[in-house]
Amino acid sequence: MVLLFNTVMRIITIAAMIGLLGSYTSPYVNPNVFYPSSLLGLAYHYLLIANIILFLYWLIRWKKIAIFSFLAIASGYPFITTYYALNPKTTTDTPHDLSILTYNICQMNANNWMQEKDTPKKIMDYINNSDADIVCIQEFPARDASFQKFPGYKYRYRNKDVALISRYPIVKKGKIEFEPGNAAAGIYADIDVKGDTIRVYALHLESYRLGNNEKEIYKNLTSGNTENATQGVKKISSRLVHANRNRANQAIKVKSHVQQSPYPVIICGDFNDTPLSYAYHTLSTGMTDSFTEKGRGLGNTYIGEFPSFRIDHILHTPSFYTVSYTRDTIKYSDHYPVLSKLKFK
Repeated sequence: MVLLFNTVMRIITIAAMIGLLGSYTSPYVNPNVFYPSSLLGLAYHYLLIANIILFLYWLIRWKKIAIFSFLAIASGYPFITTYYALNPKTTTDTPHDLSILTYNICQMNANNWMQEKDTPKKIMDYINNSDADIVCIQEFPARDASFQKFPGYKYRYRNKDVALISRYPIVKKGKIEFEPGNAAAGIYADIDVKGDTIRVYALHLESYRLGNNEKEIYKNLTSGNTENATQGVKKISSRLVHANRNRANQAIKVKSHVQQSPYPVIICGDFNDTPLSYAYHTLSTGMTDSFTEKGRGLGNTYIGEFPSFRIDHILHTPSFYTVSYTRDTIKYSDHYPVLSKLKFK
């Protein structure tokens, strides 16, 4: 019986190691070419935890397989730092040249995601009091009058559900046209910051668009109800793959646009994708992630019904360095707001 148990544990450990190593390929493999990598990348959190538990199990038992388990985990150390940052604590009053906030405001609670009263007012008060020079907003309501609620931001631009408001003059602006059928929005603005022109991109890449049926399936699976599990998993996986493929194409299009910018660039917004994804890797190549530069602890920004990941990002070209990074854990939306203070090099 003991021998059988050990054999099963070894098979589970080997499968977990293969899955973890496969997740490391997610940033480099376009899901339009080979989609399983993107699904493994999405499962990275769970694969990492499983491998750590299995490593400890074999270490306690002093078995050689613990060495291979450790190597599988250690080889992905650069990815671990994109999820959990170990930077020293910084003060928010450090001198800086520019502060930028990105916040998915969930249509200002139009769907009553929050039960709290006066959520729209609280969101607007938060943004107005944030001391951010530039704010990139996703899921901005269709009501144009909402702009009037931000009196400190004289310069404004929006397209679809993405908006950008600024205390500094916008000298040029435009939108990124995605393929028909893509549920994404992207805008950019060239902004004069004290005589220096920068380009800021505000993005809202395609979400998984999981409806009530998919949410119910997910709840059943996580609660141990495996009835119709196979059909449910197939349905959710299909949505995940479709969105992963679209986001990959969207990221390539944005990156091509960024590479033509004559100015230093900041990319911010809701990517709807984790750091272990092809879309994030495409956009972050040659850029610096404010979280990895100055963030601390677990960087999750999504707090909805599905697993919490860091999907809201602020990236910048090496023309800047991050002075501070703040993720405010306020619950006025299903996302946390993220604020970065930057300085010109």
